[in-house]
Amino acid sequence: MTCIHELRGLGDVQRALAARNGRVLAVSADPLAHLERVARDAQLDFPLLSDVERSAIRAFGLLHADGAGRGRDIALPARVLVRRDGTIAWSHVAQRIEDRADDAATLAAIEGLS
Repeated sequence: MTCIHELRGLGDVQRALAARNGRVLAVSADPLAHLERVARDAQLDFPLLSDVERSAIRAFGLLHADGAGRGRDIALPARVLVRRDGTIAWSHVAQRIEDRADDAATLAAIEGLS
């Protein structure tokens, strides 16, 4: 259920974070083998982390129970800016599939980081 289109569109966000010594990490409930194919096929140059146990997804409050149907839990689409001390600086969590954070909002949040 990895959203390849959204991952491919993170270039500006990735550059803005890199300018502040930060980086993009994508977390998915998908298995590692799937994420490796996605990263290769989409030519992504940031890590895709597999959380098949959903522990990080749960810790961030992003579990979408039965989101993939047939009892399969997935992560809600979200963008989370985490400070170096582990606190959340900003987040956008989709309330429905179309409710994705746009790059302008994410970039504004990055600009506001101290």
